[in-house]
This record gives sequence, C-alpha cells and structure tokens, in this order.
Amino acid sequence: MKFISTKSFMPFVYYRIALGIVIIALVSMGELSPHAAESAG
Repeated sequence: MKFISTKSFMPFVYYRIALGIVIIALVSMGELSPHAAESAG
C-alpha cells in the first residue's frame, strides 16, 4: 500500500488505456472474438 500512496496512478492509467485500445482494435479487425471463451468449451 505504501507504493500506492507514494506513486502516481498515471502509468497504470496509461497502461489500461493502451491495453483497451489494442483489444478494441483486435476485436474490430476480427482477430479477437469477444465470444471465443464461450465457443471454445
């Protein structure tokens, strides 16, 4: 918890935004299916 109180959340925020953009791009290009886990079983 000391890390959270002494460091900024901004690197984590940028990481989450970048990861979200990558996932949205992959889904929109059809590389990644949002229902892959359901159909795999």
